[in-house]
Amino acid sequence: MPKVYSIDLRERVLGSLDEGLSKSAAHRVFHVSRSTIDEWLYLREQTGSVSPRPMRCGGTSSLQGEVFEAFVCAHAHATLGEMAQAWQQQTGASLTAMSFSRALNRLGWTRKKRVGATRSAMKRRARSS
Repeated sequence: MPKVYSIDLRERVLGSLDEGLSKSAAHRVFHVSRSTIDEWLYLREQTGSVSPRPMRCGGTSSLQGEVFEAFVCAHAHATLGEMAQAWQQQTGASLTAMSFSRALNRLGWTRKKRVGATRSAMKRRARSS
């Protein structure tokens, strides 16, 4: 995640640029990259402020709540890809299998990747037969 610089530092850097300091000199004096200085200049030009933009929260809000939990219970036997297809048919929203994986993790569900294909499971089957 990118480092969020303080508003005070941003204002000091841009104030120095307004007073005539070059970007290269500001980069050396304040230990801020040139690209960051360019971004701050653009941000000030667009918004009139140098306050950092709010962080976007990832995730799909449609994959939360009781509706999604009921869907998962009804499709517990399906693979992630099959769940994604069924969700698209049911809701019309196109999502990836990875989106379902993250949503299942948020619910506390785990998915086994190999059902009974481990050596210990094979040994148990051989002993029981």
